[in-house]
Amino acid sequence: MVRPLSILGLVSAIGLLPWPAAGETVIHHQLQVSLTPQAGQILVHDTITMPGPQTPLRFSLHPGLTPTSPDPGVRIEADPKAAADGAVYRVTLPPGSRRFTVNYQGKLTHPLETSVAGIGRDQQATLGFISADGVYLDANSQWYPRFGDELVSFTLAAATPPGWQTISQGKNTAKSQESPVWEETHPQEEIYLLAAPYHEYHRAADGIDTAVLLRSADPALAKQYLSAIAEYVAMYSRLLGPYPYGKFDVVENSWESGYGMPSFTLLGPQVMRLPFILHSSLPHEILHNWWGNGVYVDYSQGNWSEGLTAYLADHLLREQAGQGAAYRRNALLRYANYVSEGNDFPLKDFLGRHGEASQAVGYDKALMLFHMLRLQLGDRGFITALRNFYQAQRFHRAGWADLRHAFEAVAHHSLQAEFQQWLTRRGAPALQLSEAHTRREGDHYLLSAEIAQTQPGPVYRLSVPVAVQLQGQDQAWQTTIDLSQKQQTIQLTLPARPWRLQLDPEFDVFRRLDPGELPPTLSEAFGADRLLMVLPSAAPAPQRAAYQGLVQTWAEGGGIEVRWDKDLTQLPADRAVWLLGWENRFRDQVAAGVGAQLNLSADTVQLGGQTLHRENQAVVLSARQNGAMLVWLGCDNPAAVAGLARKLPHYGSYSYLAFEGDAPTNILKGQWRVLDSPLNVVVRQADHATAPAANIQLRPRPALTDAVNAQRPLTERHSLPLRTRGVTRHSSS
Repeated sequence: MVRPLSILGLVSAIGLLPWPAAGETVIHHQLQVSLTPQAGQILVHDTITMPGPQTPLRFSLHPGLTPTSPDPGVRIEADPKAAADGAVYRVTLPPGSRRFTVNYQGKLTHPLETSVAGIGRDQQATLGFISADGVYLDANSQWYPRFGDELVSFTLAAATPPGWQTISQGKNTAKSQESPVWEETHPQEEIYLLAAPYHEYHRAADGIDTAVLLRSADPALAKQYLSAIAEYVAMYSRLLGPYPYGKFDVVENSWESGYGMPSFTLLGPQVMRLPFILHSSLPHEILHNWWGNGVYVDYSQGNWSEGLTAYLADHLLREQAGQGAAYRRNALLRYANYVSEGNDFPLKDFLGRHGEASQAVGYDKALMLFHMLRLQLGDRGFITALRNFYQAQRFHRAGWADLRHAFEAVAHHSLQAEFQQWLTRRGAPALQLSEAHTRREGDHYLLSAEIAQTQPGPVYRLSVPVAVQLQGQDQAWQTTIDLSQKQQTIQLTLPARPWRLQLDPEFDVFRRLDPGELPPTLSEAFGADRLLMVLPSAAPAPQRAAYQGLVQTWAEGGGIEVRWDKDLTQLPADRAVWLLGWENRFRDQVAAGVGAQLNLSADTVQLGGQTLHRENQAVVLSARQNGAMLVWLGCDNPAAVAGLARKLPHYGSYSYLAFEGDAPTNILKGQWRVLDSPLNVVVRQADHATAPAANIQLRPRPALTDAVNAQRPLTERHSLPLRTRGVTRHSSS
């Protein structure tokens, strides 16, 4: 049985239409919807108001929905130019009219489709469905008339079965949780309609209504999310400007997802119960309400939103914990391991993630661009530029050019060259340091060194941080040098004897890491063009079956060769190799590739200050041997192997891992130490003095949010013009 449709709060929106900026169209929909999930049916009464009189009109609608209009003088007919799919219609309105009604009903159900986005990384998506399990409709579902690339405002009331609730963006003007009427007067890229029998938990925080909607009752989980929502909405409001919507909801999805929509996020049942999601994916999706769902992306210039969101969410949270350099190093590591000449592309061509290589460009390269802009402008200037950009472009589409104008207004000079080299070029710069030597000149020392850019193609213009370890000083002497030549000599005048010189010590520059800076990690194996998986012939039958299941899961994407260890006389050096099983006869080659950081015996592994036992823990170790990437997985618990197949692709930045239990649960993770980086060199002394064995100690660096929390307010303001402003879901990294 369907509840009667409530019309509470539905009003004529003619006087409420936000007038669009130049070149933009905003169309208003007043939607009354009836849903019959068991039958997959939808019935819609949509009153459409155009921004001005215009005829004829063309709109698209799902092929299973046939529109008619009860309005006198309004004619709707299938467009003969698009008769092949029957989804495009022409509308003729009476002269001077800009408002008409469309009625339609029918079935709308599309199955979930799975795509392989990398080893062990399956993604599910749908064009939309109405079913007994729930309702999911977005612009791609074509469930409401679409006239092209217009923005929309709307009111939406939906009748659902008893116990069901609807979700959309905007504000619930009916003040009823059971029969909400969603209203959004700000221009939107699309209209969402979700429904299911949710358990709802609510809290108001700083004028924002927050809610958690779960498919089964879980007050403790809801409480955690409600507290985290309030924390991150407040943090980003202080950093960037007022939160753009009246609510934020965390909604449990029926399939595994991590989507950020305007004013809500849609998380899968397993995803939202992972302990780290509260402080990783959740702030990422909340921030998308500023970037992507608050300022929309002009996809004709590429997608800047994912990189900026990753920088101000994923990177910022690690920076607040004192791990910003480690995060940037891992970003460069992902680029090095997943992006090659064959799959690289310019950043301006990134539209959305469709695998590890595209994510390394669209997220990691972009976030490094924003980091370099921050270092150039300073924290306060960087924040000012973002605030001005947000204020000027809110609820409009904006592109990279608009971002550049915002940063230029603060920098007071052109940034065309910087944006040009990072947006339009494939690849990355590569640095080489050599010939570092010093001599004393009076009361100071002169340090000279040769720096080369070794990448193919033209030179990059770079500002590269430098750190020098000085005699008698605990903390390094630090500066920044400008590079604009393929071969360049630098000279530094220093107050004391320099012992050691390091380029880019905190990974502040987007560049291709030197192999000597790269610890072996799982991502290097996952990103390899060729991969061999070696099964253990001597393992008991349950273990062999479990490992074969893992191989089958990972091999769905293709490109994987599988052999038994008894059939190999030696391991190949031209591909990455996974060795499976404690019984694998090539297992010791991993230990030989790591050296003193690891002690591997027949039944134990000693690393990271811990001793791991094969009967209790599953262990994963990576190494390089003769340039080839090796990974060994030892797990004597067959029940845990399926979980490892699912989880390991998400631990790509680590060199070693340990898990326990059937789930399995991670208990240890880390990277091998890089002992001899080629960008960290001992300075040759004119008097042949010997440098002490000591690491370079860098100055502590504050997090970006510290600039907002400082006593002195951000007073600098620059006036920016409004700029011209597809439809997409924003996915977390």
